[in-house]
Amino acid sequence: MEQSQAKFEGWAVVEMFGHQREIGYVTTEIFGSAVLFRIDTPELPEREFVLESPELIAHQWTPEGTKVKRTSSPARSKLVGPGAIYAITPCTQETALNALESSNRRPLIRLDIPQPQLPGPDAVPTPDLPTPAPTMIDVEEYEEEEEPHNDVVQERA
Repeated sequence: MEQSQAKFEGWAVVEMFGHQREIGYVTTEIFGSAVLFRIDTPELPEREFVLESPELIAHQWTPEGTKVKRTSSPARSKLVGPGAIYAITPCTQETALNALESSNRRPLIRLDIPQPQLPGPDAVPTPDLPTPAPTMIDVEEYEEEEEPHNDVVQERA
């Protein structure tokens, strides 16, 4: 009697022991009595985009809104044994590609840094706020409070 084995085929995030993670199209490969999972990661082409948050590029903080280019990443395949796998999270192709893009740390190339926005001629001027008056101390009142203290000190001496 022949046993049938379950197979997995689809896009997934595969988490492995040792804090490793692979993202791609997963298929089950059977080699005799050995079963491995094949993870095919697609090529990521070079592309330009605008930063949505500040990021460290070439040891300098780059502000959001900066136009950058990310270099390409070649396609790759990896065979993983079931004993090395901690979790397989099935997902859609779009989700897998977004996760792959955000997790892949290919170098960024700065193309254009946005200039700070200066107020134009049609800008509404901000009203000048009043400056608070300095607090004045009444010197005579201060001296009157100190005199009884001086008298007490003199009586003790």
